[in-house]
This record gives sequence, C-alpha cells and structure tokens, in this order.
Amino acid sequence: MYAQRIDSKCGNDTTMKWPLLCSLLITTCSAWSDPVWHCSRNVDTEKAALLASQENQFSIASFNSSLDVIGVSISDLIDVYSGVPVRIGGLPLSACFRPGDAPITSEALTSLGLQPSAVQALARKSTIIHNHLHLVTSDKQMLSCIAQHFPAVGYLHEPNETEAALPCF
Repeated sequence: MYAQRIDSKCGNDTTMKWPLLCSLLITTCSAWSDPVWHCSRNVDTEKAALLASQENQFSIASFNSSLDVIGVSISDLIDVYSGVPVRIGGLPLSACFRPGDAPITSEALTSLGLQPSAVQALARKSTIIHNHLHLVTSDKQMLSCIAQHFPAVGYLHEPNETEAALPCF
C-alpha cells in the first residue's frame, strides 16, 4: 500500500468552498422560513367561559395554548380554508389569506394539503364562503383582517403579537 499524495492546491480549493457553502445555506434557510399562523385573541369576557371547555382539549403544535388565543385545531384550519363553515364559541371562524401567487400563501396552504388557487376561487365563487374568506395583500392587512373578523385566523412571515392577534401555530 502506498500513501496517496494530496496536492496542496486541491486542499485549498476545498477549504475555500466550505465558507461559501455555509453562507449560502444560512441565506437560503432564512429566506425560506415557514409561515406563522396567527389567531384572534380572546376578549376578557370570553376567557372565563372558555376555561371550562379548554381544560381537556389537546392542541396540536400550538405556540400558545393559553386562554389568550382562540382554540383552533389544524383540522379547523383545513376546513375553513376549504370553505367548510367552522364555528368557534358559536361564532363563524373567518380566514384571512393572501393572493394565490404569493409565496407565503403557497407555503401556508400547501402545508395544510390545500391548493392556493382553489381557496382563491372559493372566495370569489360563493357569497356565503366569501363572507368568511378574506383576501388581503400585506402583513399589515392580514393583522387588520384578523382584528376585524373575530374569530379569525391568518398567516404571517414572522410571529407578531398585537392587541387582537397572537401566533397560534
């Protein structure tokens, strides 16, 4: 057996590639972050009523399982964005969404197994569904939509806490 000769020039090329690869991965990962689902905050009068009903509930992957945020499950998200009526505390759940061609919409809705174009078509097609599916064009409008249409859900690029909305998934 003979020892292999390693050319110093070849070794330098490899070491120069690692910093470039690492910086590329960091940039790519930060640009492709997952959407953060946001839900309406409960008002104080509803917190006491929800205490008893939420004692034995299980919340899947919830950021905030406190009484501060409405109790929404993953299946509720799928249903409301599919046009199926969902009620939270006796009130119809509203869903705020961005246009189907927005990358965040694609990521958010495909994570639920839905097609963004189908949700947008549903919102246009039916006046009943249209009353609970609300099209917005920015993160600011998304937060405003969640605040105006209690109880409501939506998605943003980053976690954002306001008087009316909190991250929930």
